[in-house]
Order: sequence, then C-alpha cells, then structure tokens
Amino acid sequence: MSNTDFSICEDCLGGQTRLTRSFNGAECKICTLPFTVYHFKANSKVNRTLICHNCSKQRNVCQCCMLDLQWHIPVELRDRILSTVQGSQVATQEAQNEMMKRFIALKNGDTYKVGGASVTSDSVATADAVESIRKTVGRLQKSQENRDSAKARVTPASVSTADVSHLTKKLPLKGTLSSAQSFFIYNLDPSIPEWAIVDAVSELVGTVAWQDPTSTSVTINHMARCGGIRFKSVEIAEKFRLGLQSFVTPAKTTKGKLQVQNSKLHIVAWPQYHRAALGIKNAECSKLAQILDKQVQSDLATADVAKSAPKPAKIRKSSKASESKKSKRTKRIMDIEL
Repeated sequence: MSNTDFSICEDCLGGQTRLTRSFNGAECKICTLPFTVYHFKANSKVNRTLICHNCSKQRNVCQCCMLDLQWHIPVELRDRILSTVQGSQVATQEAQNEMMKRFIALKNGDTYKVGGASVTSDSVATADAVESIRKTVGRLQKSQENRDSAKARVTPASVSTADVSHLTKKLPLKGTLSSAQSFFIYNLDPSIPEWAIVDAVSELVGTVAWQDPTSTSVTINHMARCGGIRFKSVEIAEKFRLGLQSFVTPAKTTKGKLQVQNSKLHIVAWPQYHRAALGIKNAECSKLAQILDKQVQSDLATADVAKSAPKPAKIRKSSKASESKKSKRTKRIMDIEL
C-alpha cells in the first residue's frame, strides 16, 4: 500500500485502516533523522514503521518489514536477481558515516532511487525485468534438461573405459596452494551455480573487478565437478590465496578451502590454466569426476583415520578383586536362605 505519508506493504498492514501517528517519534534506521512513526495493530501484533518515508521511497521498500514493495523480497536478493538478468552489477550501497547519510536523506525519494529500486518502482521497467527473468529461467531449465539427458546417455561401461590421461596430465592433481595467477578447484557440488562461486571470490578479494578481461576467467564443468579461475593480476590472486582456509593432506601437501553455500571447494595453484583440460565428452567428464572424488577422499583421509581410530581397551580388574566380590555375593545368598 502506498500513500503520500507512508509506504507500508499489505502483508504488514493486514487491511488495517486505523493508524496512530507520532510526529518525530523516532530516528530512521537508515538516515538517522527523526521521522513520523506510525503504530497499528495487525495480525494480532503491534507493528510500527522503522524507517522514514523518504528512505523507503529511495529503496522502494516497506517501512515496516523493509522488503521490496513490488516483489516482497529482501533488497540484497532483489539486486542480485537484477544483476543476473541485466548482466551488470546492481547494488544498494548504504552510507557508512553520518554526513553521507544526511546528504542522501536530503534527496527526494520520488526522483532519486538506490540500487534495484529504479527498476521495481517503475511498472514498465519491472515488466521488462520480469520478462528477462522468465527467459533466463527458461534457458536454464532447458540447459538442465539437456545436461540430464546427456548424463542419461552415458553408460557405466563407457565411463569405465574412458581414457582421461590426456586430461589428468594437464591438471594439478598433486598441486599445492602456492602463489599463482590462476587456480584449480574441485570437490564442486553440481548444484552450485557459477555465479555463487564468482560472488564468493569477489567477497574474498574485496572487489568484483578481479576477472581477466582478455580471457575466460571462470570455467566450471559441473559434470566433472571441477573448474578453474584466473585473476587479472598477481596482486589480486595473492590476496585470494592468503584469504583461503588452508589444510595439510596426509601427503604433506598444503591445499586451500573456499566455502560456497554448503560446500567446501578444494583449491590448488594452476599456473598452466587450460580450460580444455576440464573435459569435453560426457564420458570423460564422468570419469574425471570419479578420479577427483578419490582425490578428495585422499585429501580428507586424516579425518577419516581419526574417526575410525580404535577405542582404548577396557582394563580388566584383577582376579583377586573379582573372587572377593564373588565370595561376598555367595555369603549374602546364604544369609538370606538362613
């Protein structure tokens, strides 16, 4: 629901028409300026506005739940979806100091929009974005169907007989986490999308402009469960390497880990970055995935050994102590019978 005085979504308002208004009742959670607070009871609880009307218009969000008024999703998720379909970075940047907060708060929310609000606050732009999302989802579904059908055509016999020696020679299967401009990643869950890996790397290095513009910076082969990443400079690559969590394998080799969603990717240096080494044919990719699964098991063998370590044997009590207890039990039985 939109009004000249407030912007509250229907889910929060719950059909309520009676609102209590308090002039300069609190500080806005975003710009910290005093604003008119609205109190109302809906859905068996008392709700109140948390941000001022101008900040809500700048971000096109509800003043209570702070979700997007058009799509009713968090602002971060909205911006990420728009970044994907538009092919450019869309982000709602918030000011970090009081001066900038006040400066932005002085701008009229009807004309000044932050992040994806410029799209969801306009009906025409929203319709175009929804159509782009529909096409993107349809393209991804078709791609997934093609991958599923391709996997179905791969028989166990073709996988077992596939020769991938020409691929493993180019991959750093025995590599370490050393300084390099490109890296090899494996232990990749097929459900993890490429954009999630890109976002995780961007967050680790502190910038979205880390990719090499002259070549393919990210290559992911979900069927082979591996991939490669290349940085545009050695400095950024070194920052990435130092930011990774490292671990030592039973073979005394240091490797890196990168948390992406619910999976931990294993990472080693790959100076001779070669995207063709990740496999092309389905049987080759499946065979390579089996080899890398064994490599992961080898990397984590230390943990498995610790879990399967035998429990210490129980110390048996001396025969004299057991005989003494036995004689006491016998004596008690005789006393009961008497």
